[in-house]
Amino acid sequence: MVVSTLRILTAPQSRAGIVRTLTAQLGPMRMQLGCLKCDLYQDVEDSGIITLVEEWESQADLTLRLRSGDYGAFLSAVELSREQQEIHFDTVIRREGLEVIA
Repeated sequence: MVVSTLRILTAPQSRAGIVRTLTAQLGPMRMQLGCLKCDLYQDVEDSGIITLVEEWESQADLTLRLRSGDYGAFLSAVELSREQQEIHFDTVIRREGLEVIA
């Protein structure tokens, strides 16, 4: 599994447009082959921070996403951020749950 995390620091005047663009992509993205999950979050301490977390079954699935036409609109929204955005791609080998606590 590959997890893509994008953190965007938005300017007040562009925040609504960025959120609208990203929200419009959630449904189609969730329908893409290999998309396990995608969620958009707004920071509770700084409403200008928007985080998009995507989980993909494989690197190949993520690569298809990155090369898609929809990703171009996504990048346009990211360019409206007020500071340099952070993006991370993490490969997850194993996921565990509550059994780890026990």
